[in-house]
Amino acid sequence: MKPVSHHLRNLVLLCALGAFAAPAALARSPMADFKTTDANGDGRISLEEFQAAGGSEASFAAGDANQDKELSRDEFARAAASRDRMQPGGTTQGE
Repeated sequence: MKPVSHHLRNLVLLCALGAFAAPAALARSPMADFKTTDANGDGRISLEEFQAAGGSEASFAAGDANQDKELSRDEFARAAASRDRMQPGGTTQGE
């Protein structure tokens, strides 16, 4: 009987840990990839497409290096990284 109670205790602890960790992980869900975010398939990400994928205007501006109001693949990666830094639990702006 001892091994069963030991396994049951471990299972309960694992479930409790998952219950506390899951909301934090979901809150910081990553941006969709470039192809998914590019809803109209033109190879550029507009502010509207970026926001529809969960990005902010500030993150979009941080990624838009040439300020053409669209994100290329490289700019999208920069903007997504900026979004992660601005979220709770992400790194700070200065890092």
